[in-house]
Amino acid sequence: MEKSTFNSLFWKISIVFFILLAGVGVMYTYVSHEYSKTYLEEVNQRLNHDTAKNIVENSTNFYNGEVIKPALEEMFHHVRAINPSLEVYLVDPKGKIIAWYPPERKIALKQINLKPVLSFIANANSYIKGDDPLNPSQQKVFSASPLTMNNMLYAYIYVVLNGEQQEAASNSLFGGYLLKLGARTMGITLLFTFLIGLLIIRIITNNYSKILTVMQQFRQGDLKARVEFKSMGDERQLGEMFNEMADILTLNIDKLNEVENLRRELIANVSHDLRTPIAIIRGYVETLQMKEETITIEERKQYINTVRESAEKLERLVNELFELSKLEANQVLAKKEPFIISELVSDISSKYQLIAETKNISINTVLSKELPPVFADVSLIERVMQNLIDNALKFTPSGGKIEIKTIKSTDNNIEISVTDNGIGIPENDREQIFARYYKANNFTDLKNSTGLGLAIAKKILDLHQSTLDLVSKENAGSSFIFKLKCI
Repeated sequence: MEKSTFNSLFWKISIVFFILLAGVGVMYTYVSHEYSKTYLEEVNQRLNHDTAKNIVENSTNFYNGEVIKPALEEMFHHVRAINPSLEVYLVDPKGKIIAWYPPERKIALKQINLKPVLSFIANANSYIKGDDPLNPSQQKVFSASPLTMNNMLYAYIYVVLNGEQQEAASNSLFGGYLLKLGARTMGITLLFTFLIGLLIIRIITNNYSKILTVMQQFRQGDLKARVEFKSMGDERQLGEMFNEMADILTLNIDKLNEVENLRRELIANVSHDLRTPIAIIRGYVETLQMKEETITIEERKQYINTVRESAEKLERLVNELFELSKLEANQVLAKKEPFIISELVSDISSKYQLIAETKNISINTVLSKELPPVFADVSLIERVMQNLIDNALKFTPSGGKIEIKTIKSTDNNIEISVTDNGIGIPENDREQIFARYYKANNFTDLKNSTGLGLAIAKKILDLHQSTLDLVSKENAGSSFIFKLKCI
């Protein structure tokens, strides 16, 4: 697959390159032909510049303003003897053709443009073309000279140097010669240029072939395949772009695999946690129905309390699952506003005093005075504090204490910490502490725990561009710390 792709690219570029070279060769031949033709015409005009003047000096064609036919015929005879290919015209001062040679040819123009004639006479070394009376569509080099007598202009001798016969022979010979020369030159040039071009194209496409090979490997499942280049250039940039895209794709695949594993774990945990309270509720309700006639009042109260507790746990679990799902799906927006964090901490700790007293746990607050307001979502930060205090109450034994502290840090943030002197967290569990359904394996009194509290707290703090840090020592307690920006 890679080889065929490479060959296709190589031959496509080679064919296009050959066509371009052929086009350049044809254009070169055409331009050479035109310039060579112009060069020969200019040489011909310069060599025969005085042809018309010589004819004038050796002829007397007018007498008293009338054309002397014997003298005119003698002039034409003289021209035939010198160069039979010349075309000679006798033109009056207004450009009208009076007579011409060879007389057997029928002219198409009765009058010529005198501007080129006058320009030729005025500029001795100029390259000028004039009308061809036999072929009005063409312009040809010529020689011209005024015919005067007694300082009076009678006519012009106008000689077309490249007549039809000469032009036919010249075009045939010149065309054949130039065709051979151009074909040979173009052939040799094309051959060497094409061979050198093929070598260069092969070197360039070989680098692209490496990229295509790596892409094919990546497509076939080798996610570690990467392009390696030592040279600099566009190929290196293309290779680096592919490597970056491959890294992103690999990272996304890893994230998808991680999400899939979390999804499976979530389904397993949700199934288990939902099944337990539902089974309890169903079991006790069926017991109440079966023993309706014989059950005592105390047993009925106990069964109903158990059903209520299981229903409450089920409700908490469902609510927290929905809450975490919305946070992970970025469906929760932080509505930030300025507020005093110490006041929020004081209110929350007061609400938990009664619960802590029933467990024989003390909650103390250490609040720095005159703290500046923070800019955050009050309800979400309250949820974080509730989850951290709930977590501390679960892992703090009877007679223990919880301390909530707020201080201003050196980086213009306010630091909030919730510290307990409970069982602590084992070192091998700390990396998973914020994962969903984390439950410490060294503490059994977790019948009311959903395992989602710390995961929810971390997601909320992510919305505030903050982190939830843990400092813990086994059998000595744990401290959860986060920061909020001051205004």
